[in-house]
Amino acid sequence: MNKPNLTTSKMPKETEQQYTAWLLYCEAGSIQKTLRLWDRVGQSLGETWVEFVDRIGKKPSDTTIESWSKKFRWVERKDLKLTEDLEGLRKKAQEIKQKKVFIIGEIFWEKLQALKKQMKKGEGASVDEIKKLWEMFRTEMGESLGKHELSINEDEQKPPTPEEMELGAVIDDAIEKFYDRNKTAKK
Repeated sequence: MNKPNLTTSKMPKETEQQYTAWLLYCEAGSIQKTLRLWDRVGQSLGETWVEFVDRIGKKPSDTTIESWSKKFRWVERKDLKLTEDLEGLRKKAQEIKQKKVFIIGEIFWEKLQALKKQMKKGEGASVDEIKKLWEMFRTEMGESLGKHELSINEDEQKPPTPEEMELGAVIDDAIEKFYDRNKTAKK
């Protein structure tokens, strides 16, 4: 027997009632739960349920529903529907992320322009807000904020030679003198 291709829309030769029963099966999760849910469909009449009751009609026997399930491959179709729904959610999440990155980038650019105007007027400018926007932008782009960790292989480390120790002392003295000069110049 040649099986038709699986689809989450109505299958060839599938009636409206059979298709609606499959949708109910997708919501319920099993044939037994579908049967119980079918019994309750007419009891909760919201706006959506009224249309649903018209489409689903009178409940057929348990064996009829089981034969529909086999004939129209409900289990496989449900898996296909879940896959399609998941892919749709992924696309929506990606769109939301792209929109968010665009908005943050736009705000960042506007703030930079405002800061530029402020500086041209000779006014002081706070960079804290710009820094926060920059970090938000980089985070949304999936990039690092520049806070790197270094790892040192202790096996490769060796104590400094006497010449390196002497050079290190000279560098320390030069740094100390530089900061001492800056302190006295500010007073």
